[in-house]
Amino acid sequence: MEIDENILIRYIDDVLSEDEKVQVEAWLRTSPENKRLLEQIYFVLQLTEKVRIMNAIDADKAFALFKTKRNIRFGVSWRLSLRRIAVALFIPLLLLTGYLILHNNNSEDKLKMVEISADSGVVSTFSLPDGSKVWLNTNSSLTYTEHFSTGKRLVELKGEGYFEVVKNATKPFVMKAGPSYSIEVLGTSFNVSAYPDDKAIETTLTEGSVVINAAAKDGHSASYRLKPNEKAEYQKDSKQLKIKQVDTDVDTGWMNGESIFKQEPMSNVLKKLSRRYNVKFEVKDEAIMDAVITARFKDEQLSQVMEYLKVASGIKYIIHKPASNGDDKNAISMIEICK
Repeated sequence: MEIDENILIRYIDDVLSEDEKVQVEAWLRTSPENKRLLEQIYFVLQLTEKVRIMNAIDADKAFALFKTKRNIRFGVSWRLSLRRIAVALFIPLLLLTGYLILHNNNSEDKLKMVEISADSGVVSTFSLPDGSKVWLNTNSSLTYTEHFSTGKRLVELKGEGYFEVVKNATKPFVMKAGPSYSIEVLGTSFNVSAYPDDKAIETTLTEGSVVINAAAKDGHSASYRLKPNEKAEYQKDSKQLKIKQVDTDVDTGWMNGESIFKQEPMSNVLKKLSRRYNVKFEVKDEAIMDAVITARFKDEQLSQVMEYLKVASGIKYIIHKPASNGDDKNAISMIEICK
């Protein structure tokens, strides 16, 4: 059963007889495609209201100017034919535009973004729409499209996260950590540290394999397939990628509430402790940063940690607690460190 498009236009304008309306509505019930066609025509009618400015163009005058400049002579039949061709092209163009608007609106609905964050001093654990598991370290966030509706499972990390990715060969998992660094996986477990204020992005692979794509200094992109127990360090400024063998427990201990340091510079130690305990360090002597620390902390209070650092590196410290402000959980202590 077919219905002329003019009848559908008259149906939208509500100028059909009752018998004609019944006929159109019966036609609409027979197929979802019929309803979709009616929607497209409706959008075309809406668009024509937006292009009424085209009516201000004097087509005959423009055509005469075209003839003069090209020195071409056409008969009346040719002019009528050209007008018919223009109309024939204009209507499908409007139909296509209406369809694209409808399609894009639907796509925007599907691409609804979800963001999950971990507050100061908190580790968050959750599952992604595909069943992959994620641990977010303190002051971190992960953004992804709801239901993973695109052709790949795309997520964007700010901060630190550990991922156990479900394998799906037809829909690769892609994690972005800034504009010049991404990781592609099918199914694997890995840790990524990509805090905005850090100089480097670190990726540690515990199982499977991942491909790192990073912008190189020459403007091109460098790729490297990471192996288990390897760690990639990407310097944001110099755009250099270094690979080394590591003890993965050091980089993933935070998932279990541990802070593990193995021959680590004091600068890195203080930065990680700052995030874990929600504290700010004020270093009075830069020579302190040259100290190298090996330690493992789990349930220790901040004061106990500072006592260990005092013994290990010979520092002195003063803890300044925040001014009393009720139950403000975001209040930050300040620790002054000197030699």
